[in-house]
Amino acid sequence: MDENEDYQPDSSGHLDLKYRGWITLQPNLYSFAPCLFYLDLSFNSLQTLPDEISYLNLLQEFNCSCNNIQYLPESIGSLECLRVFKANGNKITTIPSSIGRCKSLEEFVVSENNLIALPHDIAGCTALQSLLLQNNNLPRLPLSLTSLSGILRELDVTNNNSQLAVTLPEKIHNDINSIMWILMLQQEELGGIESIKQEVKILQHDVFYVEGELSDSLKRVTMLERKKLRLEEDMKAVEYFLKVRSHGRRFWELIWILWQKGKRAFSLRLRDRL
Repeated sequence: MDENEDYQPDSSGHLDLKYRGWITLQPNLYSFAPCLFYLDLSFNSLQTLPDEISYLNLLQEFNCSCNNIQYLPESIGSLECLRVFKANGNKITTIPSSIGRCKSLEEFVVSENNLIALPHDIAGCTALQSLLLQNNNLPRLPLSLTSLSGILRELDVTNNNSQLAVTLPEKIHNDINSIMWILMLQQEELGGIESIKQEVKILQHDVFYVEGELSDSLKRVTMLERKKLRLEEDMKAVEYFLKVRSHGRRFWELIWILWQKGKRAFSLRLRDRL
């Protein structure tokens, strides 16, 4: 079909562009943004969704399933009116964290892709009721999904990476209640581990503080020992000085006595001669 063929949304805002053979989106598509609410691009050959998809910010339902899309743009988070998003049957490996800004999203279908991770931000989709993830390569689910407990009614993770079965037995891969229960247990366990980590950090801080105090104390002890040695040396010097002074006094006293004796002897001799 000619790419330039006219197309436009119907009176209810629906635009069906299936089986067009499109590899890229046509620029004039964005001109319908004010009146486009339901867009179906399934069964084309699209390889990417451009950032300009955010121009269609009134979209409520978006179907781009069965294409060759390898990734979703960050701008997908600008589709805040989006309620249904179908991107199954592509080659998508990751979901952008901006998906958490789609607060109105109720149904998210990304089965039959190559997903290796689901962002924690998926918990930001606080209206999400159906999340289909089967036939991907997910080794685990984000524990943040537990915040959607009571809101999320359908969750299917069948046929994913074998590592997923380590934490979620295969027989419950489409049992929302069992999955949520196990994720909550894992979250509690992780919370306990994080609590222990925090306690270890506090203990490490305390040890570091005590080591610092001990180091300071050792420095003060070393200074005091040096002062003690100087005082002991000063005391020895004072004792030596006192001893020398004591000996000096005795010496001069002896000299004085000898001088007095000599003086008296001289006086006696002089008297005898006279």
